[in-house]
Amino acid sequence: MQAPTSDIVVHAGAHCCGAEEFQRFLGANRAALAAAGYDLAYPGRGGAAGGTFDCAFPEPRHQGIALDEIVDVIKAALADLGAEGRGLILSEHDLAGHMAPLLGGRFYPAALKRAEALRRALGRPVDRLVIVIRPYEALFACAWRRFALDRQMEPFAEYIPAMAGFSGGWTETVTALRDGLEAGRVTVLVGQQHPTDLIAHLVPGLRLADPVVLPEAPAVTDSAIAMIQRHYGQGARFAAGQRDRILAFHANQPQLTTGTGFAAPQLAALRARYAEDLDRIAGLAGVDLVAGALPAVAAE
Repeated sequence: MQAPTSDIVVHAGAHCCGAEEFQRFLGANRAALAAAGYDLAYPGRGGAAGGTFDCAFPEPRHQGIALDEIVDVIKAALADLGAEGRGLILSEHDLAGHMAPLLGGRFYPAALKRAEALRRALGRPVDRLVIVIRPYEALFACAWRRFALDRQMEPFAEYIPAMAGFSGGWTETVTALRDGLEAGRVTVLVGQQHPTDLIAHLVPGLRLADPVVLPEAPAVTDSAIAMIQRHYGQGARFAAGQRDRILAFHANQPQLTTGTGFAAPQLAALRARYAEDLDRIAGLAGVDLVAGALPAVAAE
C-alpha cells in the first residue's frame, strides 16, 4: 500500500484526549495536507470529513473476530489511500480499544491486538506514533460522562471501586501500541493539545500556511449531565440538536465544584500511579515524553 519512502504517521488519541477536535482539524485542512503529500485516514467522525475508518476496526476481544478477518477489513478501508510517494496520516481515537472497559477498571486490554492488526493491514512498520494521555481520575470521569450523554447511566460513584483498582495503565498501553505497530519513533504528549501543536509533533517540518482551526465544542458540565440524565430517566429522547443546545447553554453557566468523586485515598493513589507511569514511560526505549504543548513558534 505504501511505498518504502512514504511516511506513515499515527495519532492515537485514546478517549477524552482531544482526538475528536484534532480529527475535525484534519478534515478542515484536508486540501492543504493533500497538497503537502499526505493522505488521511479517519479525518473526522461519521464520515463528515470523508473518514469511516472507525467503522472498519472491530474489537476482537469482545466480538470473537479472528485477527486475520480484522486485518482484511482494515486493508479494504485503506485500499484507496497511500499512493506511491505519498505519506499517510492516520488518526484513531479507538486505536487502543473501546471506551467501555474503562468503566469496569480494565485499561485498554486489547491495545496490542489492535495495533498488530493495523500494522499487518498497513504492510510495514509505522514511522511515527504520537499518543496523547491524561491523568487517570480525569480520564475515568470523562469516560462516564461520554456514556451519560447517550444513555441513562448508574451514578458515577458505582463505578469508582473498579476504576480505583484498575488493571493495566498508560505504560502498558504505550508499550503495546509501540510494539504492535513497530513504531520507529514514539512521542507521548501529556495533557490536551491544540491541533496545530499536535500536527507539529505528528509531522515535524510540515508547514500549513493558513491552517483552519474550528471552534472548540462546548464543555460537558456537571449541570448539563444532570439535566440530560433526568431526561433519559423520564424515558424521553432528544430532538435533533437539542442535546447540543443543552451543552452549549450549561457551558456558560456557573458550576458548583464537586470534586473528582474519588475518596481522598483513592485519588492520592491514582495520582501517584499516574506520576509513576510518567516516569516509566520516560524510560521506555524509543519513546519521548513531552509534558505541555509545543508552541507553534518553536516549531517554525
